[in-house]
Amino acid sequence: MPVLSNNVLDDPLILDGNNSFVGGQVSASRANLVPPDAYAEGKNIDLDEFGNAVTRRGTSLEIGYLIWEDTDVNWEAETTPWEGVTAPITSLGYFDTGSEEYVVVADGADYLKAVTEVGTFTPLTGATYPAGARVRFAQLNTRFYYTDESSDLRYIEGSTDPVTAEVITAGKITSITIANGGSGYTSAPTVTIDAPSSGTTATGTAVLGYDGSVVSVTMTNEGTGYDKDNPPAIAIASPTSGTDAVATVRISQTPSKPKFIVSHTNRLFATSADTAVPSDVLYVSGILDGDAWDLAGDNLRIGNDRDPITALMPAQNFDLIVFKERSIYKITADPTQEVSQWSIKLVNNRTGCVADGTVQQVGADIMFLSRDGVRSLQSIQAGTETDISLPISRNINDYIGRINQSAVSKCTATYWRNRYMLSVPLDSATTPDTVLTYNLLAGAWCGFWTGWEARGFAISAFSGKLALNIGTQNGELYTWDDTTPESSTTIADFKDGNSTYESYITTRAYTYGETWGDKIGYSSQFNFGNLHTDAVEGEINYYKDLSSTGSALDSSLSLAGDTNLIRKGYNMIAKGRFDQMQFKVAADGGRLALQSIQTSAFGQPIDPQR
Repeated sequence: MPVLSNNVLDDPLILDGNNSFVGGQVSASRANLVPPDAYAEGKNIDLDEFGNAVTRRGTSLEIGYLIWEDTDVNWEAETTPWEGVTAPITSLGYFDTGSEEYVVVADGADYLKAVTEVGTFTPLTGATYPAGARVRFAQLNTRFYYTDESSDLRYIEGSTDPVTAEVITAGKITSITIANGGSGYTSAPTVTIDAPSSGTTATGTAVLGYDGSVVSVTMTNEGTGYDKDNPPAIAIASPTSGTDAVATVRISQTPSKPKFIVSHTNRLFATSADTAVPSDVLYVSGILDGDAWDLAGDNLRIGNDRDPITALMPAQNFDLIVFKERSIYKITADPTQEVSQWSIKLVNNRTGCVADGTVQQVGADIMFLSRDGVRSLQSIQAGTETDISLPISRNINDYIGRINQSAVSKCTATYWRNRYMLSVPLDSATTPDTVLTYNLLAGAWCGFWTGWEARGFAISAFSGKLALNIGTQNGELYTWDDTTPESSTTIADFKDGNSTYESYITTRAYTYGETWGDKIGYSSQFNFGNLHTDAVEGEINYYKDLSSTGSALDSSLSLAGDTNLIRKGYNMIAKGRFDQMQFKVAADGGRLALQSIQTSAFGQPIDPQR
């Protein structure tokens, strides 16, 4: 109940505040219903291991910088600011053969480039694709395969220098079909297969049945370089007496217009964007051979409901998770079994994935974006096929609801240092402009990050040093500066390139234990700590009774460089009556580190006129 008294200074103080911010952003609830350890909104805010709300780290041009040169119509590595005509980076990949390492960049124009550790950009000879196409990558052995939804399957050969891209236009003989077994054979006849125009000649051994006919041919060498459109002749030697056996060959053929592609259990798995092919068919390559595909034999129909496959993700053991728009399946791709023997199990028929770039392995779990938010595969698997769990993103459903569904396929994500980072286009944006970040250790959303416009992520390991690389809509290729110890950071670690960015935290609405009871403020104290050596400038505003219009509490907040606790206290008596009080703490640049807030007020009688 409200405290009924008219003598303000003699009234007992009622307290509220945040001892930590480990609960993260809870913006889907009214501000006065946000949990005690959470906040209403955080812009460019991260959570440290102590539950403090801190400014996220910035990005650098450590790996390189892309600039469009109009003179030679090419990408160049530069250290100067961006100039000229921009082209967005649409996807990134990391290619590591053990002896060679590259970040591969799809520039949104019509070709790929490989970036070395020192930021050297190498054009990929032959690596063209339709302008604006979505490029996807998968590594198998020393080859880095890529798809663009309209061209043949291609690969980057890691053993060549300079790096080149090759199209798989010729194949291997995957099987031989007996059209007529013949008769009168007493011993296995010789099998002769014509040589390809370039490559190696295939060989096989005939297998006889009890009736003296050829029942099959076992491949002893699949050969290479055969033209799928002009198969070679095959001859089976004649019997001493009887009729000749007749056979035909089947040449491996890559999926038409391959779309999604992943590497798993020493094979490639791919889908087709060809409208003549059912969108729920999954093709499987040969073992350790991305050139060998038996489209007729090694394919799986997932669900057989024409609900299109939307994403693929390898899981633990031999499991491959296949996402569709409205369902999820699990394939046990046991390498000791034939593809036809693999089990296909329905995981859930109530939810699916809407953007393949958002599917990420998160420890033993997999997280992804569904129609109603970010979901966890483990939580889904814990139920039945028809169960539907709550999305992980329920605390930020207001932001999820702002995702532009017409551009949802461009959403992308990464998992990095215990964070699931989801890049999305909000409101009318047609490309991702905001990163929603989930801290796995805290089990909380940090808030929304701006300034990156991330179109692709790639984790590199140049010289054994892990780094998160970010390709942007504006054509920049950045590295996230999150490896410097906190004690060694400077203001430079909180810039994107050379640009500063704002960070702020908007608190929950403090009710002082009485949501609608009338109050008069007394004092508020803000505790900051773990600052780098540079000063931080910003401001603190206060908001009464869930108002969107605030007033300045400290318009020139200045936090001198100090690694110790810094307390900022303010008198609230002259701020007028209120039911609830909210604060917004902002920094214009540098590292804001808010540890806790203590605020106090005097309870007042409820004014019937209010």
